[in-house]
Amino acid sequence: MEGNVTISAEYTQDLQFENINNTKVLQNIGGIIFVSILTIIGIGGNSIAIFVYLRKYKSSTHRTFIVTLAIIDLVTCCVPMPFVLVTLRYPFMFQSNGVCKGFKFVSYLMCIGSSIILLTIAAERYRKICVPHGRQISERMSKYICVLDVMLGILLSWPAIVMYGNRTLKTNVDRIVGTECTVNDDFANTKYPAYFNIFLLFLFFAALIILSILYALIGKRIFGMKRIISKTNKTNLSENDMVTKSQTVEFSSSQPYQTDNKSRSGLVENICDYKSENLKISLKENGQGTTSYESETMCSDLEEANTTKNVCAKKQKQNVDITRVLFIITVVFFCSYLPHLALRTAAFLNKNLLPNLSSAGVMAYQTFRWTFYINNMANPIIYGFYDSKFVREVRMLRRYWFARCLKYNKRRSGDAS
Repeated sequence: MEGNVTISAEYTQDLQFENINNTKVLQNIGGIIFVSILTIIGIGGNSIAIFVYLRKYKSSTHRTFIVTLAIIDLVTCCVPMPFVLVTLRYPFMFQSNGVCKGFKFVSYLMCIGSSIILLTIAAERYRKICVPHGRQISERMSKYICVLDVMLGILLSWPAIVMYGNRTLKTNVDRIVGTECTVNDDFANTKYPAYFNIFLLFLFFAALIILSILYALIGKRIFGMKRIISKTNKTNLSENDMVTKSQTVEFSSSQPYQTDNKSRSGLVENICDYKSENLKISLKENGQGTTSYESETMCSDLEEANTTKNVCAKKQKQNVDITRVLFIITVVFFCSYLPHLALRTAAFLNKNLLPNLSSAGVMAYQTFRWTFYINNMANPIIYGFYDSKFVREVRMLRRYWFARCLKYNKRRSGDAS
């Protein structure tokens, strides 16, 4: 009889504990749905991004950085984010202290590593745009830099292993104590977690300031180049119009072919446009005419100069497009952290904030505190909007797999019949 009473009491206590846990889960339902959606989109998008950039893009510094970011985002979507879902589903019933430490460390490492790589990207873009003739980061060097960035992230993330773990939580029911994956009991009543978070907050805003300065300088340089190109195009158009109106151009008798480069360039362009083959134009110059061979040589020089100019312009435009994509990635990264930081700072400064919130308020808090995971799934979407080659390759990949699936289904239907 006593044994039956003991079993019944334990069963009742477990049932009460499960009810308490389920009540907390209802408050976390917004966060569970939100993080689940981000996880699914992030795993699919980052997997495609890694495949496309590794298989379809040539080796370059920006490809190395983008693939590294995609790998970090994919690891985040596969490890910390599912772990968050587990902690939200079992807020009072998480038991493994070692797993808690490991997942918290990986979460901080991925976050800090991403921010450091974004700083590296901004520095590399600054060199490309603002100091194009200086020493640039090579593709091989970019790989070493990414490894160093991850190592620096490990160095800055190690306190998470020490401070985080299982922490006992008292419930409203007597003799029922739960466990939560957060700052462990040894550090719960110390200032070390606060120091660690303040240090990370300082790094966040320091990185934000540095990135703002670098991209401001990059933007100033890009707009300056666009103004110069616009003025140059207008000048060339006016000069070409003047040359086209005259069919015969006379040079100075004292300095044959020694006029300024712009006048000569306009003249040669006019000559080259007049006849493309077997060009024979006579220019009055001290009574002597210019041979067809000389005219063709002038055309060849102009075509070579124009080819070089077009290649440089195309390369510069490509650098600007790449910079725009990486800048948007950086903006999304920091914007995704702002709601999280605002909520965490408010809860830290006001200890009574969470206990005084209504059920709807707690649900909103538990949803928007995970907004920083947006940056881990958003990058492939950004590529889809601003990288035409990425979109084209994804469409080709989709057609390929659709054709494979269709072929497999036809073959399977044939075997069944």
